[in-house]
Amino acid sequence: MHAATRPALLSLTLATILVGTTGCLALPSPLEPDAAGSASRPTPAAADTASPSNDATADPDSFEDVFAERDEFFREQQLPMDGTPLVAVTPAQQQFIAEQRAYVEQQGLSWSSQDESLALALAGDACETAILSRHEVDASTLIAHVSTSPLFAQLIPADAQGEARTQAEAPIASVMVFGATFLCPEDGDAWVAAYQDVYGG
Repeated sequence: MHAATRPALLSLTLATILVGTTGCLALPSPLEPDAAGSASRPTPAAADTASPSNDATADPDSFEDVFAERDEFFREQQLPMDGTPLVAVTPAQQQFIAEQRAYVEQQGLSWSSQDESLALALAGDACETAILSRHEVDASTLIAHVSTSPLFAQLIPADAQGEARTQAEAPIASVMVFGATFLCPEDGDAWVAAYQDVYGG
């Protein structure tokens, strides 16, 4: 599937942030079913990402174009690749973090700089996967992404199986997908639909 061909540079680089921070991500997100009606979503015009390439003549065996698009996404989002914690710098990132933080604090939970870094890492990783999947995102993409993501591997107990694993994945995936609607809004609807197909809501 798509995950087999993605190097997942962002998640591999940022997995080092998670050492000693497992479980620090403040959950839930505004995307979760009980709050879906209140979640605001940015319009593509408000986002800081480039439009995806729709070049129908692209060689399906060549990933040069998607790698170039991914690199451009990283540049536009100003995402450091050296393992340092992420901080919201673009207007879309700042809006995502402001809404995520507000929602978390409304639930009576605290918010930290680690939560900001992890939320941005999750969203950026989803956008990277969408780019490397040529913007073909569906339930199978989400399942493959979650099952191969170093970020999810750090946040979910290794022995979690079945329903317990699904329950652990869902709130993290919710933050990821909610963030993707800000960082890569052209893929946002597809990520939301995939989330609903896999986790309900």
